[in-house]
This record gives sequence, structure tokens and C-alpha cells, in this order.
Amino acid sequence: MVMEEDDTEEAPKPLGHYIREGLKQLYQEQRLCDATIVAKGKRFPCHSFLLEQVSLENCLVLYELGYAHGEQALLRVAMRQISLNFRHLSLEDKSFLHLKPSTLISIISSDSLVVSSEIVVYRAVRRWMKFQTSNRRPFLSKIMRHVRFPLLTQEELREVQLESAHCGDMRLRWKRLNRQERLQECGGLRQGMYNKCIVCVDLFNMEGPELKTKDFQVGCFDPQTEKWEKMTPLKCLYCARCLAVADKLYVTGGVHTDDSYSDTLHEYSSFRGRWTQLPSMSMPRASHGFLNCSQKLYAVGGWCRYEDYLDSAECFDLMAKTWTPISRLPYSLSHFAATVLKNKLYLIGGVTDKLGSWYVSRKVLIYKVSSNVWTQVLLDAECYWSGAVSMNNGIYVIGGYFRSRVRHHNERWPDSGNLHCSRKCFFLDEDGRVDKDVVIPKLPVEIAGAGVVRWKKRIYVLGGENTYLYNNHEGENEEEYYNTIYYWEPGDHRWTQCLERLPFSNWGISGFGCATLKLPKKTILSLFRKTSVALTAVELGES
Repeated sequence: MVMEEDDTEEAPKPLGHYIREGLKQLYQEQRLCDATIVAKGKRFPCHSFLLEQVSLENCLVLYELGYAHGEQALLRVAMRQISLNFRHLSLEDKSFLHLKPSTLISIISSDSLVVSSEIVVYRAVRRWMKFQTSNRRPFLSKIMRHVRFPLLTQEELREVQLESAHCGDMRLRWKRLNRQERLQECGGLRQGMYNKCIVCVDLFNMEGPELKTKDFQVGCFDPQTEKWEKMTPLKCLYCARCLAVADKLYVTGGVHTDDSYSDTLHEYSSFRGRWTQLPSMSMPRASHGFLNCSQKLYAVGGWCRYEDYLDSAECFDLMAKTWTPISRLPYSLSHFAATVLKNKLYLIGGVTDKLGSWYVSRKVLIYKVSSNVWTQVLLDAECYWSGAVSMNNGIYVIGGYFRSRVRHHNERWPDSGNLHCSRKCFFLDEDGRVDKDVVIPKLPVEIAGAGVVRWKKRIYVLGGENTYLYNNHEGENEEEYYNTIYYWEPGDHRWTQCLERLPFSNWGISGFGCATLKLPKKTILSLFRKTSVALTAVELGES
């Protein structure tokens, strides 16, 4: 008897099936096992291969796998994809409809979702519910608690009301909220509800008429549109330092227009659009380091009077609102590049004093937060007034003044005559040593004292100066100031100049504060302008 061939095709299996079977086979053969999954007290060797395979097509499946087994590394990588593509995944990916309730809650609870409106999250939950209405109805109230209803506009609220009335499965709870109550009720904004902008403080020319206004000019630059906007000014200071923590801007120290030095700390709230003075530092500082690490602000070095350099350092606890001294620097230091990498502070180059003269540093000072200890690493050359940005597990050092082979003599600053402004950029590894394998193109012009910040994957250089010697017998200095803006992204072969320039100054400026700040989008800010009725929660039952 001749057997007929079975030409029926087996139904395709979901991706999760093949991942589970693949993991099972790798476990049985003990291959590529460089990580461990723990479940019910048992340890199962796995392989960080999965981490390299996370993509838009499989991120939801791999997130659920990581969530089920508590694999934090896999969760982080998968969540990054989900956050960036949440709208697309919730509308187009069938895997989203098969998520378990606990996994869905884990995703929509995250601040990192790149959605410009909370209605996107609400619609995603509704789509998930409708896929299996009868089975999922018991989870409705619990899941909806993680939708941030106070962030919905009036038009979006009408959509929720109509759908609730049509489905008859929810009771809406309303409450009159002011700005602060609305923010507390929703638990914060999503990542996509902010614009990330570059904020510059101290934008006035020290010799120009702007100095008479007594205002500390604050400008906000949007790299996407290349447009500037003015922000609420502060009292006039120069050589102050600033940093941003999420949607808050902090400014500390500086010099007043009467040449007195400041010990103040101010906080700017992007929601309220106003400045608040916080407890002052233990001493005045200018041209110092100001860094953020683990919810603490660090003010290090600088100077407090003309040519009076500091070796002291202190930190401000954002929760306790108090300043505490930390270990002193190995030597007094000012005008250095500063950044944070992996819970360590880095001070690169700078100026120090010795026997009544100032000298340029040839070292990197590294402060380990956990041990309160400073260490020192030698650089290839002396440098000061460079900029520094942490990215790609290292530090990009941009521009500054460097040692020149041609030696000049200056009686006032004996060590300064052989320094020159440079186009040079280099990369430091975590140990503070120069990594020559990382290639950074030279700046278009010689720049020092610029505002150097990271915006997404780019490094921006704003303004700056170039001081050089006249070629005459007196050896006098000439200064050139810039109002240009350049940016570079790793992998590019050159720096790109923006069409827009620094505002408020026709001659350029250097030594100002610069930071990357998250600003709520205007549609979101409109919700926080006045007290109004908001939807705060939903409950099971007919609406």
C-alpha cells in the first residue's frame, strides 16, 4: 500500500515559543551561559545573547520573559525599545494584546514612555481590554489606576467620558486640583511630555550695556528647531555655575556686579516658571565645579576673591536641603573641566596657585563618592578651561588652553605665556587616562571657556573665547569672543555649525553656565496654570 504524503502545514507558532524552546536547548547543552535567571529559588543559567537580539519586533516578548524571571538587564534593554516605540507597539504589535496584566502594569507605570499625551496610554489599555473583554474585566480597575488621568486635556477627557458611558464598565471620579495637587495626583510626567533643551545662564557681555540691567539673562535653546527663548531672569551674576536635575535648574556661586562673590544656591522650577533661593554654600565660589550625582549637588574648588583659589568641596542633599563638607581637593583648583561618570566626579586640568603665581594643572582629579576619596591621574599636557561631557563609558574633553612649544614670558602670570587656545579634543576612559583609539575631529576654530553640554547623542559647544599674544615687543594679550554654536555626534567626521547664534550679545561670550534641562511641553504646562476639575481615578461598575 502506498502511503499518501501529508501536505497539510502546521500552524505557525508565536515567537515566544521559539525563544522558550531555544533557551531550553541552550540550558540542556550548557552553551553560551554567561547569566543566570532565578525562579522559585532555582537558578537557571542563561546567555546576555538575548540582550543583543532585542529589537522592535521582539521587545514585548523579551520584556515579558525578563519580567517573569526577574532578569533586570533584559528588562532594561527591552524597556528602552518599548519606551521609544510605545504608541506603535500598542497599536500594531499583536504581542501587546497577549501581555499578562502584571506585565502591562509594569510597562504603563514607567516614566520613561515617550508619549506626548496620556491619551495614548489610555487607548493602549482599552485596546488590550477589548481583545478579551470578559476575561480581563476584573483587572480593569487595577490597571486603570496606572493611567495618569490628571494629565488629560479637556478634549481628551470628553473621549474618556463618552467611551466610559458607551461601555458602562467604569465610574469616573473627579476632583478639583491646583497645580501642585495635579502633579502629585498623577505621579509625574512621561518622558515624551518634555522637550530637552540647552539652557544657558549669564548671557550678557561683561563690558556692554547689558550689565546695567542687573538681570541674570537665562536663554533656552531648542536644538530641534534651533530657536532661542528667554526664561525668567535671576539677579545679575557672572562666572556662576549651573546644572539640571530632570526638570529643575540649579545655579550656584558667581560674582555680583559690585565684584562681591556669591555663596547662594537658586532652584528654577520649569513647572512654576520661577526661582527659589535654597540654603547657601559654606563659602562664596566662582569658576568652580558644580556637579550632580545620586540626588546630591557637589560644589568643588573655584575661587572666592581675585587670585584666591579654593581646595574645599561640599555637597547639597536635595532631599534634606542641607550642605555638608566633603574631602578637600589635593590642591586648590579653578577653571577646570568637570563631569560625572559612574558615581565618580572628574576634574580635568584647571588652574592652581603656587608662591603667588598661577600654574596650569596637568592632572585629572577623580572623586569616588562612595569612599569620599580623591585620586590623581597625569595627563599628557597641561590644560585649563576645557569642556567635558560623559558619554559612551568615557569622557569627551573639548577645547581649552594647552601648553605650546613656543615659550613666551608674562611677568604677571609666569606660567601663562606658553599656553595657547586649541582646537584639540580627546577622550578619557573611566580611569582618567587618554584613550587614543577614540577619534574626535578638531574644533572648527580654537575655543576655550565655552558652554559644552550633551544633548541626546550630540555634544554642543556654545560661545567661548580665544586669548592670544600680540606679535609685538610688549607681548600684550588680545581676546576674541564667539557667539557661535557647533555640535558633533560620535561617528561624524566634522563639527556642524548651527545657523542660530547666542542671543543677547553681539560680541560673543565665554565662561557662562550651561546645562541640558527637561522643559514640559506647552500643552502639558497649560494643565498646570490654574485650579480646575480633573479626572483622578476610575472604579468598576456602571459609569
